[in-house]
Amino acid sequence: MTSPVLLSRFSQDLGFDTRGLARYVGNLEEGRSKVSVNSSLSPGDRWDHFRFGVTAEQFVRVRTGELVGEDGAGNEVAKAGTVRYQLLSASGQIIADSDPDSGGAHEAWQDLISDTNLRLVKGSYTLRVARDTEAVNNKDYVYSFTFRSGLAEITNDTEETAFREFLTTERPAIQGATFDQFAHVTAVLGLFADVRVF
Repeated sequence: MTSPVLLSRFSQDLGFDTRGLARYVGNLEEGRSKVSVNSSLSPGDRWDHFRFGVTAEQFVRVRTGELVGEDGAGNEVAKAGTVRYQLLSASGQIIADSDPDSGGAHEAWQDLISDTNLRLVKGSYTLRVARDTEAVNNKDYVYSFTFRSGLAEITNDTEETAFREFLTTERPAIQGATFDQFAHVTAVLGLFADVRVF
């Protein structure tokens, strides 16, 4: 297969965003596209929200990775319980939650990150990425996630079929910070074989 078209952009991470201010990061189009984001939770940044569309009912899988460090640089793998992910419907209902104490929503999260996948209907969704209970307040948590979809379940052996990749890299939510578009990405990419930056 030829390499997919990479739709790369840079956006500003907001220190106090909400679901209503979620940044649009692309569409999942029946296995023909994927959505990737590189960002961070800097000190004082409680959470980030990202909105994406699902164009038709399909199986969806997500891969995530988190690094922890200081001054915008992630230099070690973050411990469990430091970054929390929640998938929300257009109405704000929590569909899947990485928190092990979230009951059925956690079971849905386990499906979403595994070969089982989560079946999503057509619509708009938001992924909330937040500091979890074990997070250290004065640390940066650099994270990345990639959504893939298909008419059949996405497994570790599923061939890449996307012809468009939406990749968003965010400027840190730090007052007066300078922005190096590759600073966070370089650290995170070691966790992802299928996220590419040019």
